[in-house]
Amino acid sequence: MIKNLENKLKFIELMDEMKNIERAMFLKIWKQETNAEHSFHLAMIVLVFIEDFPELDAFKCVKMALYHDLVEIFAWDTVIFDEKMEKTKKQRELKAIWQLEDVLWKQDFKNIRDLIEEYEQKGSLEAEFVHQIDKFQPIIQIVIEWWKSWHKWKIDKNKLVEKYKKIDDNFGLIKVLNKYFEKAEKENMFYNEK
Repeated sequence: MIKNLENKLKFIELMDEMKNIERAMFLKIWKQETNAEHSFHLAMIVLVFIEDFPELDAFKCVKMALYHDLVEIFAWDTVIFDEKMEKTKKQRELKAIWQLEDVLWKQDFKNIRDLIEEYEQKGSLEAEFVHQIDKFQPIIQIVIEWWKSWHKWKIDKNKLVEKYKKIDDNFGLIKVLNKYFEKAEKENMFYNEK
């Protein structure tokens, strides 16, 4: 028997909003990536690498990948090089958690909220793993889809390397990021003001 059917349907309807939140990344079909597409892509990348880390709870990692940006239904996506957005990100996302809780059911939403907070605080190995992949997923997206996003935002290689060298590398996944940086360098994808 299905429990709390009305609440589950409300959740499904709210999740549909993820398809309407545009991110800064462009796809090769000349449209911006949505949060739904980002979360799906992130979950698939998590599944690709999870078998290399048997100590991690795979189901928990996939749930984190799919849930981590739910707050953006109310807080919207933050462009990493937009300083104004970066300054208000935590405040907007905290407010969005409470908005989600108001729209959804209090008790049943607790598990999702706990996973989102665990992800944000990197409170477990699973959270660290998903967080690291989430940080380099946009690089993969740009290199394989439409590298002109870097040109639109005037982001050169030095700016990217500076930003991404701060990523923790507890799982050795920085190799993935470096592979895509190498490909971008080889194919002259980086923005160059000259």
